[in-house]
Amino acid sequence: MQIKRDWTITFDEEKISKAMGPSFDRLLRDSKRQQVWRTALQEARELVQPAAVWDTFAIREILHKKVVLANGLRLGGGPVTTVVGGASDLTVAVCTAGQPIGDRVSLYQQEKRLFEGMMLSDLGSWAVDSVRQQLCHLLDEEAAQNGLRTSTPLSPGESEWSVTDQEVIFQLVDAGQIGVSLTSQMVMYPLKSLSVVVGVGSQPMGVEDGDSCMFCAMKDRCSYRELRPHGGT
Repeated sequence: MQIKRDWTITFDEEKISKAMGPSFDRLLRDSKRQQVWRTALQEARELVQPAAVWDTFAIREILHKKVVLANGLRLGGGPVTTVVGGASDLTVAVCTAGQPIGDRVSLYQQEKRLFEGMMLSDLGSWAVDSVRQQLCHLLDEEAAQNGLRTSTPLSPGESEWSVTDQEVIFQLVDAGQIGVSLTSQMVMYPLKSLSVVVGVGSQPMGVEDGDSCMFCAMKDRCSYRELRPHGGT
């Protein structure tokens, strides 16, 4: 199992504003809201505590819609077997932006400071997604150095792959090592956390050179998509 905490999270105001879309630009024409946005950016830079934990497991077989690992655990559904088909191993990871930024969002919500909470929440999502992208880039590089290939990454809950597989993922990696836990409702805490799997092997994968947006149910209406190349930073 590997853990990494020294991820570089860049809160680029121009890039994030572009990702938010034209309606966000109009929103910030109000000077007070613009100040809230600038304050949220500064808070995010101070509060974010990015981390990721991951491990790689041998695949025994692909059975119908499930990937069966050598240790007997199964996961899959939706596009999983299509994407990782051909892989000999599966890398499983949990990423987080850390507890402090989530705690501050919760505080703002409790205090009914909803606009401030929304801005900081969006920046927390940006941060954890940046961890995922950098991790995928790292996995791509390590695989290439060993003459291996990687699949497009997938996260449960972002496609037809059910969030119930979070339970399996948390059996495979000790996310508690980076302060992430899972409730019985399959919700991760801190909230700005996500899980991801990537197929690895010497043979062509079912789907390569893509990003997690490809199979997301919100891809046609998500303003972030064009700014999120697989493995980007």
